[in-house]
Amino acid sequence: MHTMMARCVVFSCVLLSGLCTLTHAAEQTITRTVENFTLGMPKEQAFAVLLAGLKQQHLTLVDQAQTPSPELMQRLEPNPMDAVGQPWVAPQSADVLSTLNALLFDAQEFKDPVVNIALAAQVEQSLAWSSPTAQSMYLVLYQSKVFGIFVVPRAAYEIMKHDVFATYGPSQASIYHKSYGFAFVQGDQWRDANTMLTLTVDNGLFYVDRALYTRLKAEAAGMGRHMP
Repeated sequence: MHTMMARCVVFSCVLLSGLCTLTHAAEQTITRTVENFTLGMPKEQAFAVLLAGLKQQHLTLVDQAQTPSPELMQRLEPNPMDAVGQPWVAPQSADVLSTLNALLFDAQEFKDPVVNIALAAQVEQSLAWSSPTAQSMYLVLYQSKVFGIFVVPRAAYEIMKHDVFATYGPSQASIYHKSYGFAFVQGDQWRDANTMLTLTVDNGLFYVDRALYTRLKAEAAGMGRHMP
């Protein structure tokens, strides 16, 4: 009798241990830092990370002709914090929010082209750079903070999909939608309390700060209510 009870206790402990492991896997925190860039990071700090990566030749600007690295380096001297001008921000586009919506949200608030144009001045996109692990990478900035990190990995899509599913478990949502003026986008999404991650079938990874997204969506909704 005692032997049977001991076995049941052992079995229960093993079962509970397995359930705890599964729960932890399902709740795995989504990474917020890629190549030393972190979601929510102040714009000035992100710029300093970029400059450090360029100086160490760990990062390389994708379009050297647009803004040569030496020009960016000169902005470091003598006061790094004065270098926050705009040499690392890509030319502004009124379509940036439409692109984000197609990649991520499919939210009605971002489908109004008039709202997108009005918000475009507050959303910036950095120049793109490459690294040993990324073919291309850029930041999306909102309220002078890193709103999103977009990465095209050097690893193939099949490898990235396997790694992401192994880390975060089954996708919480499958996306297949489009935004104003853009083609359909297909992929998978994961979310936790602070972060949203999208992996598109053309091998794009997009990390987004959920708190900043909530603010941006609320601002878009407010603008929409005041549109004629």
